[in-house]
Amino acid sequence: FDNKGGMYVTFGAPTNVCEDWNSVEGENSEGIKGLYPCPQLIDHAGIWRFDDSKQNQWQHDGELFATGIRSVVGISWNDEENKLYALQHGRDYLHGHAPQFFSKWQNAVLPAEEFVQISKGDNFGWPYSYYDHYKKTRIAAPEYDGDGSQPVNQYKLPLMGLPAHWAPNDLLFYKGNQFPERYKNGAFIAFHGSTNRTPYPQGGYIVAFIPMEDGKPKGNWEVFADGFAQVDTIINMADAKYRPMGLAEGPDGSLYVSESKQGKVWRIIYQKNKSDFGKEQLNKMELLRSKSYLKEPHEKNDLLKIETTN
Repeated sequence: FDNKGGMYVTFGAPTNVCEDWNSVEGENSEGIKGLYPCPQLIDHAGIWRFDDSKQNQWQHDGELFATGIRSVVGISWNDEENKLYALQHGRDYLHGHAPQFFSKWQNAVLPAEEFVQISKGDNFGWPYSYYDHYKKTRIAAPEYDGDGSQPVNQYKLPLMGLPAHWAPNDLLFYKGNQFPERYKNGAFIAFHGSTNRTPYPQGGYIVAFIPMEDGKPKGNWEVFADGFAQVDTIINMADAKYRPMGLAEGPDGSLYVSESKQGKVWRIIYQKNKSDFGKEQLNKMELLRSKSYLKEPHEKNDLLKIETTN
């Protein structure tokens, strides 16, 4: 809700990249092409604005606010900036669709999930492109004649690229005073965790924080709450005990975190002297990023050797 009569609703894409399954034979997706123009952009893959005072509305009662957005679960109105922000899930299967251009390692680290600010009329380029956070640009999708090298410049860029496949499922801008001052107006993100980075460890499964200034990230994402997975190496999603899902702020500034596997909710509070919080504490949190589910996997050294037995 934008506090001006508007309610924003996401309509996710029903496919990964608007695949044309008539372009391949059988279940093999190698070399698959994308439909052009993608018909799903008519009533999916976007955000619609509705009148928050009306009941019994249908999609056609709303206004298409922004398009080219594959999948958004975390969406929030930032009262401080008076703007809409969201977290986009990037597409999958770069290697499966185009193994001649993308290795299994590239499939695990690309494309980025996206932290975006959304204004009326924005187009974020799905399904024709994806965001490469190493090159810091959108790249033509292989289903639309891309080979991983051609930049595409006509679509809006994110504020920040986030680790691939981590599934950012909720976004909260912190207004409270429970936590140290640096967290005020910053962005908390619940990373549900990846499912498809094999043969590398799965990644995510944390609550992260992005410090903000003037509506933009001020520095990189940080680990805020860890320990949900309760295993050192997450081979398959099922290995993780908990998966962070939702965020809410209590009236006292507490942060509540829900998870989707066992229905548990945590309340996070800060009980020490807030003025003592500084670089020492942040450095300790930064060390957590060396864990296999938080670091970027090394192309050769971090391959998992998984044996399948029947």
